[in-house]
Order: sequence, then C-alpha cells, then structure tokens
Amino acid sequence: MNNMEAALPEDLLANVLGRLPPCSLAVSRCVRKDWRALIDNRRLLRADLLPLRLDAFFFKGQILTSHPYFFSSRSTARRICGRLDFLDTFDDEDLQIMDHCNGLLLFFERLANPATRQWMHLPTFPMSPCVTLGLRTGFCLVYDPMVSTHHFEVFCVPLVPENIFYRSGEKLDPDSSSSVEESLSSRCTTHVFSSRKWRWEERSFVRQQGVKPANETIADLQFHPQQFQRRALYLKGEIYVQCKNNSLMRITLSNDKYQMIKSPVESKIDDGNGVLQLGKSEKGVYFALLMKDNNFPQFQVWLLNKSSSCGGQIEWVLKANISLEAVMDNFPLNTDNSFSRPWILNYVTEEAIRRAQEEEELEWDFENGIILETKDKAEAHHLNNIYFIGFHPYKEIAFFWVSSSRVISYHLNTSKVQELGILFHLPGIAQSFLYTPCWMELFENNN
Repeated sequence: MNNMEAALPEDLLANVLGRLPPCSLAVSRCVRKDWRALIDNRRLLRADLLPLRLDAFFFKGQILTSHPYFFSSRSTARRICGRLDFLDTFDDEDLQIMDHCNGLLLFFERLANPATRQWMHLPTFPMSPCVTLGLRTGFCLVYDPMVSTHHFEVFCVPLVPENIFYRSGEKLDPDSSSSVEESLSSRCTTHVFSSRKWRWEERSFVRQQGVKPANETIADLQFHPQQFQRRALYLKGEIYVQCKNNSLMRITLSNDKYQMIKSPVESKIDDGNGVLQLGKSEKGVYFALLMKDNNFPQFQVWLLNKSSSCGGQIEWVLKANISLEAVMDNFPLNTDNSFSRPWILNYVTEEAIRRAQEEEELEWDFENGIILETKDKAEAHHLNNIYFIGFHPYKEIAFFWVSSSRVISYHLNTSKVQELGILFHLPGIAQSFLYTPCWMELFENNN
C-alpha cells in the first residue's frame, strides 16, 4: 500500500484531491502529513472562495417590475455586479428574486451567481398541487458548496399531504375542515428540482416517528409572507418552513423525514402588532418578533435549541428581549449625504463604483459600534417605523431598516449599534436577502 502511494505522482494526487468537495478535502488534510502539505502548497482548499462572510443585501421591491436593489460596502461594489446586468434579460420582472442560498440567487426559471457572473436557465416549474388547493407556492433553494460545489436543488413550498396531492381533479377548500380532515398526516409530497438529474420530480417526506403531532391542517400551509418575512430556509441539511400558525416544519433531507415544531409564541399575534419572522444566524435557526410596547418597538428573539441537554427534545429558548427605544431616538429620518456612509445603494449610479476604486477590500467589522442611550425627552415615534430585515448568518447580529431611510446593525450580545448607510428613494421593499458571495465556479462554462 505504501509503495503504491509513494509511486503515485504528486500532480496526479493533486488532481484527485482537487476534485473533492471542500468538506471532504478538509478531512483529507488530516489523513497524512504529506497530503496536508500538498493541499496547502497547491492551495486546493480555498476557504476564501466559500460564502463565509456577509458582504451585501439584495432587496426585492414590492412592485413586480422593479429591479432588485443591491446594498453593500464600497469595496463590494467594485467586486460584485449588483446590477445583475450579466443576465440575459431586458425585463425587470424576470429579475424578481425568489430565494438566496450560499451565494446563489434563484429567479423565475433562472439561477445566478453574481460573484462569478455565471447563470443558467432552469426547466419550467411544474404545476403544483398547491394551485388546486388555492395555496400560494414558494421555492426554497438548497446549495451547500462545502458538500458539493456543482450541485443544487430547488424545493416547492409548501409541501402537501400525499393523500391530498393525488386528488388532482378535485377542487378543495383549504379553509374547510371537512375537506382536510386528514390534516398533516403521515406523508407529505412536493416537487423538487435536482441539478444532478436536471429535472423536476415528486419527492415524499414521512412524519418522524415518536413526535407528537401539532394538529396542523392544510389551512396552516396557506401562509402569505408579509413584508420582510421569509417562508423557508435551508441550513445544514435541513429545510425549515414557517406555517400560517407560526409553527415550524423541519425537513431532514438525509432521511426524507419531517416534524412539526410548535411556535415559541403561545398566544396569537395581532396583525397590527408584530410579525414573527424566520431566520438563521450563528447558532442555528431563530424566530424574531418585532412588536410595539407602549408605542416603542420591542424586539424578541428565540433560538431553536437542539442540544443533548434538552433530553433529545427540540425547544425554543428566548435569546433576547430588547427595547429599541434608543434606536428610534438616535436614528430619525435622514436622507442627507447617502454616499458619505460606508454602505451604499450602489447599482443606482456609476458614482458609487467610481468612489469604490480606492477602497480596500476588507471585510466589514460588524463587531464595531456604540451602545446607545435613550434621550431624556423621548419624542413621539408613532410616525417613524422600524423593520427587522434579517440576521447576520455568522454572528448574533440583527439588522433593521429605521425610519424608512437608515440601515443599522444591533449586536444581540453586546448591544452595540452602528449605522451602515442610507436606503431611501425606493418604491417599497418586500423582502431582503442577506448576500454571502461564493467565488467557486458552479459549472465550467458560462451560458
């Protein structure tokens, strides 16, 4: 065995190791010292190419014909094409972002990587059983370059109970208990696109044994996301789907099983006083609730705890309960000197790109900031507004859009706040996508 390994040419070994995905290549570094030296000397494991840093936001407009907005630091404006002008389309409606995952953007029948300027057409989406049920269909993009750099999947959301799925000729009322007496039973089915097979297929998921049902029905799947709400997300081999009653469907892709997890909020949330939003950050999956308390915004965050200390049970743990009164005091409406801020809406004008030429390509320090104090004479804030726009994927930091003009970050552990920039003169924002660039080639040749 040793003679065979010694006889293997170094170039050939490098070629073999270079074909491994980053996760397997990292394991290979621990097998032999000479393999580690080869991998390091040839720079086969390029962590700098992986989506490990937050560099920008893509914002989806409320108007279907509006172009996506790209909000980033100045150095990112020079490196990444936020205008998406490399895509072969002249219709802004084709550029409506449907999902983002680890550096890839999903559009209608199109997938793109803004960092490498690569894109591809996808086969036509299949007719979903959700249409028969009167449910709104969404999509969840699954891509993990640590596992496979060249393959991805797209899941139709919501999933539909299998006994309902095959009643294609029957019109069902999703709000009628008589038509959905089966509820979310033992098996759910949906359509999934696989880049390996390059086609859409039906895929079923079985309810996990030993998990007490949460009595969800088809009506609970009828979830229409409100502003900045995200319907589903992918994290480490699992898809999490937010349902209408704010329960969570957790789908494990390795064994095609799912389970229902109760909402962290016991009572029903009034429509005018808060929206529960799904997100992911440093420690896993989170739910965030931004609501009003005595006319001031209160921000609560729960972490989905899956540790062994819980006795194998999954539970929500309250991570933060914060008053944002000081944020509203210190960040009123302001649209002056937007280009003097470190982050800019940089697809709008060439001026932003020009000013970025002298900027260093350094990762933005989200740990920086100041601790705010509430002013002695608090002004009325009923005319101001604040929106939660997402979590930092690798740090416990929340981002807010304050007074419809300023984007700020709030560190949940240190309470430090910093202003990123001005986001103004936009015809409404429907959804935000926190963009983590991936510099790995998704496929060998551009379309």
